[in-house]
Amino acid sequence: MRDVYDLRSDTAIQPTAAMVESLRGQYFADDLLSEDASTQQLLDHVCEAFGKEAALFTPTGTMSNQIAAAVVSRPGSEVVLGSDSHIYNLESGGLAANSGVQVRAVGADAGEYRVHEIEAALRTSALQVAPTSAVFLESTYNLNAGHVSSLSNLQEIREVVDRHGAFLYMDGARVFNAAEKLGVELSEIAQHVDALQFCLNKGLGGPLGSILVGTSEFVREAAMIRQRLGGGMRHTGFIAGPSLLAFEDWRERMAEDRAHAAVLASALRSVESVTLMNDPIETNIVSFSLAASRSEAKHFEQQISQRGIHVKPIGPAAFRAVTHSSLSADDVAFCAETMVKVLTAVADSGR
Repeated sequence: MRDVYDLRSDTAIQPTAAMVESLRGQYFADDLLSEDASTQQLLDHVCEAFGKEAALFTPTGTMSNQIAAAVVSRPGSEVVLGSDSHIYNLESGGLAANSGVQVRAVGADAGEYRVHEIEAALRTSALQVAPTSAVFLESTYNLNAGHVSSLSNLQEIREVVDRHGAFLYMDGARVFNAAEKLGVELSEIAQHVDALQFCLNKGLGGPLGSILVGTSEFVREAAMIRQRLGGGMRHTGFIAGPSLLAFEDWRERMAEDRAHAAVLASALRSVESVTLMNDPIETNIVSFSLAASRSEAKHFEQQISQRGIHVKPIGPAAFRAVTHSSLSADDVAFCAETMVKVLTAVADSGR
């Protein structure tokens, strides 16, 4: 039995032995000079997988998103994005601070964007109106839900955005989970957007980092913004080498993560005092709320933490659990069984 079962995020994935071993004997060259072999190999592989011309390595997904905004927007313009998206809620006002743009939020229903709201939000420049420079999508949508947008939804958005001449970008932090759920290639999602980023250190389990993909012109400009923000790195082979291995079996691991999330959700459904907030579970994220007081919810969190299980609080009596490849089927079964026992005890104590 392990000591820690970290379900707070799939960023908790630990490097595999093969990833660590892959660094042995490598020569690490300078990515700013495009000389590191592992990094170039990774970027070439990504371009082929996503069907895009060029790719750029960045330290984080948030930086990739902010770089993209700076490339495609000018100060005083507006971007349209989902009201539950990471860019809108969790990037410290970066769109305003870094790019001088304002936002217009639209809704989505379980990951299906309301296309009519997007079209209504697209604006052309006028004396008192900020023009729309870009539409920012997210995949998977809502970090506490992991919803998957259908390809038809993406196609509808593409057609609307094209009619209005705006740029279409995707924060694809967990786009691999979406591709596995849809049973499609990464390029089948990427074809609907002009550029996107994905995170290496979420479901893929790379050490850290993000990759931006798009046209050669977009990536050239992105590289300049990256340098301006201090995101240029030198020996990125430390990250790229292990990350290359993560691409070998990503679909199988994403499917396993989704299956493990279903196991956890099924167990939580059996507790009368628990409500699944993102039912049905689409990918590797399970969010649930307790019919309990704030103190009882805190007691639940403390009790499972003492048993080595960590979940992320997302409300006064709500939590998120994310499955990932560092947790085996037995690990997930233990977490599910333990959480049910503690939840049942908490519910009994409140009666």
